[in-house]
Amino acid sequence: MTPTTNRMATPTTPMTRTAQAARLMFAAAPACLLVGWLLMRPIDGQAEPGGWWTAAHAVWLAGFLMFAAMSSCFGRLITEQNAGAATGLTAGHRAALWASVVLTLLSALANVVQVGLDLVGGFRAADRAELQNVFAEVKGIPGAEQLIYGVGAQLVFVGLVGFAVLASAVRRAGALPAALVTGGTAVLAVAIVFGRNHWLVPVGMTVLLGGLTVLGGQLAGRPDGRRESRRTARLSRTPAG
Repeated sequence: MTPTTNRMATPTTPMTRTAQAARLMFAAAPACLLVGWLLMRPIDGQAEPGGWWTAAHAVWLAGFLMFAAMSSCFGRLITEQNAGAATGLTAGHRAALWASVVLTLLSALANVVQVGLDLVGGFRAADRAELQNVFAEVKGIPGAEQLIYGVGAQLVFVGLVGFAVLASAVRRAGALPAALVTGGTAVLAVAIVFGRNHWLVPVGMTVLLGGLTVLGGQLAGRPDGRRESRRTARLSRTPAG
């Protein structure tokens, strides 16, 4: 009898779609931060209504929307029954998971509001002085400056560090992405002291981009996906009589 090859099709499941979405968003969202920063260079990162301002903020808006969506993807990838080792989450792991998810989601939405207001202000203002007046009006709302432009907008990075560290702790990802995401966030925190236009800002964003890209890839491929792929490959090479 001649050996034949069994071709086994792997159906696309909801978990697979979640993993694919995570792989894309974990890379694209931080890339949008870096691209937006670069688009602001022709106007020296200043509040200047016009094409560069609009393009940068449109890219940032897309990025923060993806950060918000990432929180849902991350929660599902960690808690789904077929997430292998992650099904044994302790109470502490679950508390850290949902704290990171909620923190990332709410802070990302605060950034969406901020960038949206910046875009509207850019369309309304004729020059830099008028744009500054628009910002002054918004920041005059009680709590708006702290929640939208201050601490509330920065907490998204704390949530991302939580994602990376937790994924490493429950063995859904390695130590490398946790180190890169934490390191990139630390560099950004230092850079803000020197100003948003400092050269450390793109360095921190690049390190963060690398860490989240690796994290998204590992979340999409571990732990059962790789084993199942190897098992399927072995079965596909098994001779059938």
